[in-house]
Amino acid sequence: MSDAMTDERYRAAQAVARQAGALAREHFDHRERLEVELKGPQDFVTRADRDVEALIRAELSRAFPDDRFLGEETAASFAGPIDRCWIVDPIDGTHNFVRGVPYWNVAIAYAEAGSATIGVVHDPVAGELYHAHRGGGAWCDDARGRHRLHVANTADLRGAYVALGHHDRAPDPHYLEIRERMMERGVSMRNFGSAALQLAHVARGRLDAFVERQLSIWDAIGGLRLVDEAGGYTAPFAPATATAKASCIASAPGIARALEDLVGA
Repeated sequence: MSDAMTDERYRAAQAVARQAGALAREHFDHRERLEVELKGPQDFVTRADRDVEALIRAELSRAFPDDRFLGEETAASFAGPIDRCWIVDPIDGTHNFVRGVPYWNVAIAYAEAGSATIGVVHDPVAGELYHAHRGGGAWCDDARGRHRLHVANTADLRGAYVALGHHDRAPDPHYLEIRERMMERGVSMRNFGSAALQLAHVARGRLDAFVERQLSIWDAIGGLRLVDEAGGYTAPFAPATATAKASCIASAPGIARALEDLVGA
């Protein structure tokens, strides 16, 4: 794809993320009206998720009718491949969203040959729009303007501030083993419940790393592009299918080797 075509999609991704964020924020501010459904144990979906995905799909399809679209809420109908494909999580952090916890985001990525060339993560509550395209650096637009992102310069796991993500749908002994090893190494652990936003915060240097053993492509691929472009380390992320999950590791480069050894990647 030409640079001009990539630039066009990059601008569109940012604009659509802002539109989607405004709609999601409207639902968030009136969430008492939302009907919450369960897709599975501790796996929530609301009308807001569906409305926001529909808006993103309509806007991107209008602008780029020949591009594919993989969204979390319609993933079952995706025929693939993940090439010239938009990958969308309309509200990443739905559990936070429905409980009024202001840690959720709209995630939009554009991929060619299974790899993201564009990643956008929009946090409407904080008023922060994270965005990157391959080779162009990672950036955040906020109330102060636009500024370039750089991962933290952390070089020691002891005292590192690491987000260790997990789901609550079934026990995972491996997760507990990782948590125990992190505690033994003096790692400070958190899980804020929104993978794409935590990856954006690794890119910004607010977090030193993010780890999750089982993550969907729409949660990870755009945020990983942000970390790459901010000078961070990202482990290969390659789900077997569009709806499969895979291990996700992103960090400041100074702790990458130690973190992978600890996690057993």
